[in-house]
Amino acid sequence: MDLRLLTDAAPTILYCGLGLTLAAPAAYVLLAGAGRDAVRVGLASLLRHPLRTTLTLIGVITGVAAVVAVISVGDGTRVIVLDEVAATGGTGIIEIVRDEWRRQAGTTVTKRIRGRASRNRGKRLEYRDYENLNMMLTRATVVCAEDESRRGMLTQHGDRAKEAPMIGATAGYDRVYNWRVANGRLFSEQEVEHSAKVAVLGAGLAEDLFGGLDPVGGEIRARHSRGTRQGSLRLSVVGVMEARAAGSSTEAWNGRIILPLTTFHKRIEGDTEVVRIRARVAHADEVGDTLAEIRSVLARRHEDVDALHYWAATKELATAARLGATLKLVMGSVAAIALVVSGIGIMNIMLVSVAERVHEIGLRKAMGAKHRDLLFQFLIEASVLSLGGGVLGAAAGVGLGRLAARAVRHYIKTDAPWPSVVSPSSILVAVGAALLVGIVAGAYPASCAARLSPIDGLRSNH
Repeated sequence: MDLRLLTDAAPTILYCGLGLTLAAPAAYVLLAGAGRDAVRVGLASLLRHPLRTTLTLIGVITGVAAVVAVISVGDGTRVIVLDEVAATGGTGIIEIVRDEWRRQAGTTVTKRIRGRASRNRGKRLEYRDYENLNMMLTRATVVCAEDESRRGMLTQHGDRAKEAPMIGATAGYDRVYNWRVANGRLFSEQEVEHSAKVAVLGAGLAEDLFGGLDPVGGEIRARHSRGTRQGSLRLSVVGVMEARAAGSSTEAWNGRIILPLTTFHKRIEGDTEVVRIRARVAHADEVGDTLAEIRSVLARRHEDVDALHYWAATKELATAARLGATLKLVMGSVAAIALVVSGIGIMNIMLVSVAERVHEIGLRKAMGAKHRDLLFQFLIEASVLSLGGGVLGAAAGVGLGRLAARAVRHYIKTDAPWPSVVSPSSILVAVGAALLVGIVAGAYPASCAARLSPIDGLRSNH
């Protein structure tokens, strides 16, 4: 925007109605840096009305803060799902679960229920299914079967006792759950085959039973019941699992006792059923083919393979992604409304600004300012307002997202931290949206200023 004084008569000029006087040489004055000057003029105009500017900024800050907070909380749900999937085996895990009509472990089963369970035998998983899958699956790196007690088993060591959930599993249990052995080892395939009386303890149970002593090599006694019969089983401790971090089922994981599945069946349950079979593949893109292979193998013993329940971590992630996207869409729509309202506020303040500066606009046009110069100046003013509010709103949104995450943790998920994920892309999107709203909102007032006739402007007393 070059303003030239075409006469030697005037020693000074009034610059944009700010009350500033600039010395002019006899020939002309060239004010370079159009963009910098426009920003300076825009800031000065906004600072002349601090209350009006502050109220408009609050609208922009609110909208941007809401957008950033919504995205951060929504992305936090995705992180939680990823962490939980990783903690229970990773994205390459496939799980087959038996029909709901399972036998009631630890209780007296009536003849009627036994009869129904017998008729539905094709819908139940058994140890033989695990053996078939372990032998025939070509893509799986490990296959593991497990069963569990419905009620806690009283576990004793010396004068210490603790009720603990008991899990019967095959070798590879640690690999299908991404759960490492911290001390000692997991039982071997040979120990599973020979129903060895060995056990691995969760970190919490090991601490409860042994205190500061090393549990590996020690002996525990597990008291159990089958129907009305009571019994106890001596087990040698061969390992202690790594302590699980805080989560929705931390106590259950750290407090369990794990023994060979065949030992569990012979000594505790008296049958060959399993509650689930897990398979792990090296790459997530092999899950679909492996699922088809699993169904084909199970079809040899099960008339209706659809009666079994299949779960894959990839499906869990896809579901979580859809839920997260829906959450961000719904809550983001509310935040977008706040941004639109802030845009209306920007348009109002810019229209008022144009009305107050009609005489200045006419003077500038009379001195040779072009249509695009005025358009550019008022768009810059609107952009400065929206961009400033956007930056402040982004900072506020980071704090608001953390507060929202704490609130979610307190009222919904109290036993694990709910992360507030603030990515640079979310901040850029929010600030960019605010800037776009400012430009769109300032377009009409800027157009009104640019179309103003210099004669009409000079006639105005404003």
